[in-house]
Amino acid sequence: MDKTSIEEKQSYRGFLIHGIFLALTVTFTEVNSVLPALILQVGGSEIHIGVITAIMIGLPLVSQLLFAPFVQSRPRKKKYLIGGLYTRMIALFGIGMLLISSENIAPGLVLILIYAGLIIFSLSGAFAGISYVSLIGSTIPGELRHQFFLRKQAFWSVGVLLSGILTRYIITGFSGSMRYAFLFSLAALMLALGSIGFWMIREKTDSAVINRPGLKEIFISMKDILKEDTTFRYYCFTANILSMGIVLIPFYLPTLVRKFDIPSNFIGTIVLLQMSGMLLSNLIWPRIVKPLGFKGLLKIQSVAGFIIPLTMVLSLNLGAGMWLVYIIFPLLGSLASAHKMSGEAVLVQISDDNKRALYSGIYGAINLTSAIAPLLIGLLLNYLSYQWIFIFFGIICLAAIPNINRMVCPVDIQKAREDMISGN
Repeated sequence: MDKTSIEEKQSYRGFLIHGIFLALTVTFTEVNSVLPALILQVGGSEIHIGVITAIMIGLPLVSQLLFAPFVQSRPRKKKYLIGGLYTRMIALFGIGMLLISSENIAPGLVLILIYAGLIIFSLSGAFAGISYVSLIGSTIPGELRHQFFLRKQAFWSVGVLLSGILTRYIITGFSGSMRYAFLFSLAALMLALGSIGFWMIREKTDSAVINRPGLKEIFISMKDILKEDTTFRYYCFTANILSMGIVLIPFYLPTLVRKFDIPSNFIGTIVLLQMSGMLLSNLIWPRIVKPLGFKGLLKIQSVAGFIIPLTMVLSLNLGAGMWLVYIIFPLLGSLASAHKMSGEAVLVQISDDNKRALYSGIYGAINLTSAIAPLLIGLLLNYLSYQWIFIFFGIICLAAIPNINRMVCPVDIQKAREDMISGN
């Protein structure tokens, strides 16, 4: 008998609707391809790509601890989720308007204003993200969550493919900064449409809210949770290590662009290749998650984070041609897809319902790799060969496997019970 209430089903649908439009937004402002290409277009270099990557990936995670106590102490979190989304929309639209007239502005000032807009975009996303994780835990029942993450990824795949095709068309059909102005404006529109899903969420008042703690209490709670919850502690270690492979992705584009002298209008094809990798891998990941859980997906990320840079370096040293681009970027899309699918799901599965926002904040604050590594990579690429840097960060990714093995997720417990019943 279906015990899911009408309100829970509506919230379920609302999160899925938002996910579809978010997929379009993410593709139009893709941190691993579109943004690096934009930075190169306005005169930036690897160090500027490192700053952008730190802003887009590291800043939201690190800032979550500052927002988590406030969100956790609120009996209703939906309005903060919607407020954060609309702030992100305004930031993207502002960048789009800036890029329309960017040719008449000094390149240095354009970069600074892009930084400012993306900082607002990232911070508001971090604020909304804490409410997002908390609301998934409180409005979608446990028996539907596993299905939700897999189905969300399926819808995400469709949105990513459609937006990848459209992105290629826009980059090929427009010239200069206008192509990116149009992409950012479209991304803002998609966020506005995605807010429809959030308005559908039927939130209940959280009876387990806590008083907003001070900074000292936050660090005490952080210390206690990390000490008592070993799975969460190992997951934080794992996330830091695997982030090495994720923050390296934006640097593949400038490296290969310069190696093969790739024209700017080919960037759309690169985006489509990456999105195609995401789409195809999303058909595979559910088949892996079902028997092995999200831990299996984390292990795949660890191995892929080593194999992909190794493949690129060895292939280039052996004189590979442009065919390498058609292999590397789909693989990078698959890696990014695995990271996206496992990130939210593992955190929701291993955290307590009444502390989920705090867990999100702690997880983000500890994940310092995402904030520091991009800056370090961008700096090192100005002094060292890309070969050593890519191989070094790839080797680090393999170090995540021992920590992954120590994690105990709900799927492990369920599998152990099934094995006992079957006598295996």
